[in-house]
Amino acid sequence: MQFSRVDRLQSQIIKELASIVAGELKDSPPYLITFTRSEISKDLRYAKVYFSVLGGEEEIDACRGFLKRHAGIIKKIIGNRMRLRHMPELRYVFDKTGDSVSRIGEILSRLKDESDEEKTG
Repeated sequence: MQFSRVDRLQSQIIKELASIVAGELKDSPPYLITFTRSEISKDLRYAKVYFSVLGGEEEIDACRGFLKRHAGIIKKIIGNRMRLRHMPELRYVFDKTGDSVSRIGEILSRLKDESDEEKTG
């Protein structure tokens, strides 16, 4: 299976972004940010970067604000490293996948408990 140029760019953007946020900015993020995936538009102008943070809305908003404040320097560093003629505009989106997985796990656990009670009860 071959990867397209867009697939390679999506993967590389995540790697570079994680490296930059982890230790190359003047200040560090308020909470631990995990970059989960990116989606680059077909015209390579925009990239949605999905991130996750442990915590609630306050932590998510704080990290989103941190990423927006540093958007310019992050874009510049990534563009220089990847030697792209046009660096896509990065748009940061909270990844709700982790929340969905947790919710499904809780539902399955509850169903299992109810099934066990019916068998013993």
